[in-house]
Amino acid sequence: MENNILEELLDKYYQVFDRFTFDFLFKSLLKLGIDHEEAKDTIMTHCALSALVLQERIHNEYYLEINENESISSDLLKL
Repeated sequence: MENNILEELLDKYYQVFDRFTFDFLFKSLLKLGIDHEEAKDTIMTHCALSALVLQERIHNEYYLEINENESISSDLLKL
């Protein structure tokens, strides 16, 4: 069951070109019980990422601050 949900998420969100999509997908993976590092690696392996997402979420390690219980990340609230 969990594997099917993971496959569906990765199929639906294979293009991650904005931070909102990245955060949604990342939080969804956390809710499936995947830790932060594995979720990052899964997204990097299975998804096409924009330069913005790579810089703001991966390179700057913001993904470590993402909490699955937040509805929207604090940096995106400022937008």
